[in-house]
Amino acid sequence: GVGCLVQRGSIMTMRAILLRHGDRFSAGQWSVVLKQVVLPSFQIAAEYDESQVTRITSESPAVSSLDFLNDSLPLPPPPDDDGLKKFALIAESEESAPSRPLGHAELLVEASFADLRHGGDGNLSAAHGLAKKSAQPGGKGNIEQPFPDSWVAMAAPIALGTLTDIFAEMLLRYGREGRETLWPLVLGQLQRWAIGYPLLPPILERAAEDGGPGAGSSGSPGGNEGPWMPCEALVRIGCNELSRLTHRLLNSIPLMDEEEAAVWPETLCLNLADTLSKNVTLESLLHKELVEFKLKILGLDSSRRSSANGGEASAPETSSLMTPFGPGEVVMERIDHYFLEGGAKASVPIKIIQLDNSAVLYSPQPSNVIVEDASRERQRATHTRNNYLEHYIPAIKIRCIASHCIQQQLPGAMDVLSHLVEEEGLSALLKALEQSRLMSRNASLDEDLAHSFQEALLSEWGGGVEEVEAALAKFGGMNQRGGSGMFFLTQQAGSNNAIIHLLSLLYCDESVEGAGWDTRAFAEPLLLERTQDVMKKFLESEGRDGYKIDPNVWRMSSESGGKIAVYCTSFASVVVSILNTILEFSPEQFERHKRVVYPILCSLIKVHSEEIRSLVHDVFVQQVAHLAGV
Repeated sequence: GVGCLVQRGSIMTMRAILLRHGDRFSAGQWSVVLKQVVLPSFQIAAEYDESQVTRITSESPAVSSLDFLNDSLPLPPPPDDDGLKKFALIAESEESAPSRPLGHAELLVEASFADLRHGGDGNLSAAHGLAKKSAQPGGKGNIEQPFPDSWVAMAAPIALGTLTDIFAEMLLRYGREGRETLWPLVLGQLQRWAIGYPLLPPILERAAEDGGPGAGSSGSPGGNEGPWMPCEALVRIGCNELSRLTHRLLNSIPLMDEEEAAVWPETLCLNLADTLSKNVTLESLLHKELVEFKLKILGLDSSRRSSANGGEASAPETSSLMTPFGPGEVVMERIDHYFLEGGAKASVPIKIIQLDNSAVLYSPQPSNVIVEDASRERQRATHTRNNYLEHYIPAIKIRCIASHCIQQQLPGAMDVLSHLVEEEGLSALLKALEQSRLMSRNASLDEDLAHSFQEALLSEWGGGVEEVEAALAKFGGMNQRGGSGMFFLTQQAGSNNAIIHLLSLLYCDESVEGAGWDTRAFAEPLLLERTQDVMKKFLESEGRDGYKIDPNVWRMSSESGGKIAVYCTSFASVVVSILNTILEFSPEQFERHKRVVYPILCSLIKVHSEEIRSLVHDVFVQQVAHLAGV
C-alpha cells in the first residue's frame, strides 16, 4: 500500500508542477513530455497492476461494483487564493519548513500532500483546515482504502484526470498545433483505457520487440498472450475522463479564436462517434467469436447457427422449398439442445419455414441430429470453462460496459453539439448509436449467448450444464443480474435514449438550425420510427411481465434500468424521454402526428409506472386538450 501511496503522491506532485509551469513549454516540448514520460508511465503502471481490482466485473453496466474508485482531483486554486495563503502561513511556521517562502508549485505540492495524508477531497483551498487538525492531538489521519495495493484504485483516476486537466488548461492554448499534434495523443490514451483500442501488446513487450527502452526486460504481465485489454475499473475511469474532457472542451469554445471554435465541435463529435463505433465493432466480434467457440466445443457447425435479428425470423438468404402444406421459404435455421436420460445431449437442427399462406412451419432435420454422451461432455467441460468462459464472458461484459458509459455521457454533449455541428458530424454520431442499438438488440435476443452467460454465472457457483438448463427454464427468459439480458438490454436502452435525445433536439429545438440542411426534415422520420418501435415493444413487454415486477421498481421506473433484465423496466427511461419529447412538440407537429401518437398515449394509460402515467396525463392536458380546443 505504501508504494501505491507514494506513486499517487508523485502524480500529484507532477500535476501541480505541470499545471503551474506548463505554459513555458512549446507544443513540440509537450509532445515529447507526453509521449516519452507521462503516457508511458501511466500505461506501464496500469498494465502491471495485478490486484483483485483488475478482476472485478459488475453484474450490470448501470450498477457499478467499483464505487470505491477515487475521483479525479479538482483544479488547483490560483496563487492568490485565500485558503492557499492560510495554508502557506501554517506550512512556513513548522520547524521543518525552509527559511525562504514556498514557491507556487511547491505550495501546491505541500497542500496536495496535506490533503492526501488527511483524507481530504482534493480541494486545496481547504487544505489549511486539514493542516490545523493534523497539529492537534487525535487529528484526522488517513482514511483506510479497501485496496491499498492497487495502483488502479489508488492512483489511476488521478493520473488520467491529470491528463484531462493538462489538456484543458494548457494544450488548448496552442490552437491548431495543439489540435493536430497533441489532441491525438490525449485522445489515444483515453481510448486505450476506455475501449482498449488500438489492440496492442503490453507496452514493454512492444519496447522489447522494437529494441527500445526496456528491451532487455522480462516479466511483463501476461507474457505473449495477445493484446492488452483494460479491466472494468480502467474502462470506467477512461469513460469518465472522456466525459470530463468533452465538457471542459465545450466550455472552452467561447474562449477560442474563430477558426478553432468552428473546427473543434465537429472534430469532437466525429471522435466521439469513432470511439463508440470502434468499441461496438470489437464487441460484435467478441460476440461472434464467443458463440462460434462454444459451438466448436460442442462439436456443432457454427454456420447453422441463427443470428438473432430483432426478434424476426430472418436470415441473409432465403431458399424456396415445397412442404406437405404448400410452398414456402426457409427464413431461419437454429439448433435446439436437449438432454436425454443418462446425461447424453442431443442437438437438433430446426428449419423455420414461412409458408405462402403466412403460416410458420418448424421442421426438424432428424438425419442431422447429433447425440453426445455424457463422458464426452465432461471431457470438454474443463476446456470450455478455462477458455471460453473465463476469456470471453468478462471481455464482452467490459465491452458492453464501455458502450453503456460512452452512451450515458452523450446526451449532455449533444445539448451543445447540436447547435454547433453540421450534418456530417451528427450523422456520424447517429450512425454509431444505431450500430450499438442493432448490435445490442441482436445480442439480447441470442439464446446461445444467454446460455453462455448463465453457464459462466453457474460455473462460479460450481454448477454443471444440467443446472444451467434448469436455471434458464426457471428464469423463463427473465435473465437475472449477471445475465446477457442485463447487459445488452441496458446498452440497447442507452443507445435508443441517446438517439431519441439527439433527434428531439433537431426536431423540437427551434434554436437548432443547420446551415445547408433541414434538421426537422432529417429528424422527423427517424424520430417517429424509433418512437413506434420502442413503444410497441415496451407495451408488449409491460403487458406480459409488468405485473411480475416489484411495485417499488415502478415507483422510480426511469431509474430502474440495469437492475432487472426485462424490456419494460430497461426501457422505462426511454419511454419517459419519448413522452418528454412529445411535450416539446409544437401544436402543428402534434397535429401532424396525432394518428401515430394518440393510440400510444391511450395504451400507456394502464401501465404500472406512475411516472409514465403522470407524463401521459401532462401530454393530454398540454397537447390533446389544445388539439380538442378545450
